[in-house]
Amino acid sequence: MSEEAVDNVATEGTWAIPMLVLFPSGLIVIITDLGVPWLVGAWICIGLAGLLIATGWIQAVRNGIRRATGWATCAAVHLVLAWQVARLLA
Repeated sequence: MSEEAVDNVATEGTWAIPMLVLFPSGLIVIITDLGVPWLVGAWICIGLAGLLIATGWIQAVRNGIRRATGWATCAAVHLVLAWQVARLLA
């Protein structure tokens, strides 16, 4: 396996970046009264995280699912995203 192929493999970092983007949205959902400006900010964070997650999946699929690592972080970011979307829609 070439060094370039190893560099393109999806890793923990691939899924950690969307998790960091979801952090402010989680704080908004937990701490605020969910007024309109807060909801807009939360949905922007969730949309950006969704875009980053889609980019991570593209990288994982393009470079081989079997070589990808960081599945625990992948599952965690998907669970957090689902929780926040459900909380905002409720």
